[in-house]
Amino acid sequence: MRIIIYLGKGGVGKTTVSAATAAKIANSGKRVLIMSTDIAHSLGDAFGAELSDSPREVFPNLFAMEINVLAEIRNHWSLLHDYFSSMLMNEGASEVVADELAIIPGMEEMMSLKHIWEASKSGKYDVIIVDAAPTGETMRLLAMPDSYQWYTKKIASWHTRVISFAMPLIEKLMPKKNVFKLMPEIGEQIKELHGYLLDPKVTSYRIVVNPENMVIREALRAQTYLNLFGYTLDAVVVNKIFPEGALSKSMKGLFEQQQRYLKQIDQFFYPLPIFKVKHFENEVIGNISLSKMGESLFQTELPEEILYNDFKTHTIEKSNGKYLLKLYLPNVEIDHVQMNVKGDELLIEVNNFRKNIVLPNVLVGRKTDYAAYENGRLNVFFC
Repeated sequence: MRIIIYLGKGGVGKTTVSAATAAKIANSGKRVLIMSTDIAHSLGDAFGAELSDSPREVFPNLFAMEINVLAEIRNHWSLLHDYFSSMLMNEGASEVVADELAIIPGMEEMMSLKHIWEASKSGKYDVIIVDAAPTGETMRLLAMPDSYQWYTKKIASWHTRVISFAMPLIEKLMPKKNVFKLMPEIGEQIKELHGYLLDPKVTSYRIVVNPENMVIREALRAQTYLNLFGYTLDAVVVNKIFPEGALSKSMKGLFEQQQRYLKQIDQFFYPLPIFKVKHFENEVIGNISLSKMGESLFQTELPEEILYNDFKTHTIEKSNGKYLLKLYLPNVEIDHVQMNVKGDELLIEVNNFRKNIVLPNVLVGRKTDYAAYENGRLNVFFC
């Protein structure tokens, strides 16, 4: 079983790329489930079908669903919601405000994780594709397993301390099912899924970009934090590339600008494989169009396979009071290295090769000490 998660800035065509990938895999005979975790759902539009939070077969071997997080909370998690709402009203909040605040931070991400876990455990699908929310929300989703484990432990310890002497006072507020016990039960499911999400043989992460400056910067930031959290990025998809021959004179400037950014993408995300797809003149909707796009995107490659095997493109370690950033740069000849820190970015020039790294907060503001190249890795030391 494979899980493929597509992420990227809003508007880059992530939903269409996800759906095209699903169509290509399904056409090969494998059973595929594609789900959207983005609150602004457009997956149903891509397939020209009405979707819900239950899988629906939209084409042979291809099932699709859109997770409605708020409805999920209302329908299946009312125990937690009502309990915390009652507590807030007892503290003086109005009923409307209490209902709004009673949605625990992270619960939306938790609902999405729950659906991925259920699909992975069902045994019904060969491949699960997640059309994720925009990058920032997806980073919160991927950070949720660790933070939820911490949160439930705190809740459980609080319950242990309170239960011995305060139960008579809170019994009237407590729902019939003990919410303190319910949350750790969910936590066990999230913990199991977290193992899947961290396993590069099971789960791959792919960033969708357009050849635009802001989009590239956000994708670089996502790459850094995926590596930092231990998740495996195995490809970059460049969408909406204008073909030279089909452009009018007024569009030539935009084409040339895209060509400059395409060169940057090749260098900045090296050694990850880069898959490129042209801008389609008509909307990509329905099985025929999606299948055509999937073929154009991956050609002879099997999109369900692991597309990059060396896993993390860079890592960060701390030793003897210094931070070490290790960059994987195989097949790059190192004669001279120039480094420059600009804001939260590290700019590296190796001969005619350039690479940009968005630094995590722990390295922002620090100066580079020196760099050394060893066994295909460029090691950059920070003071």
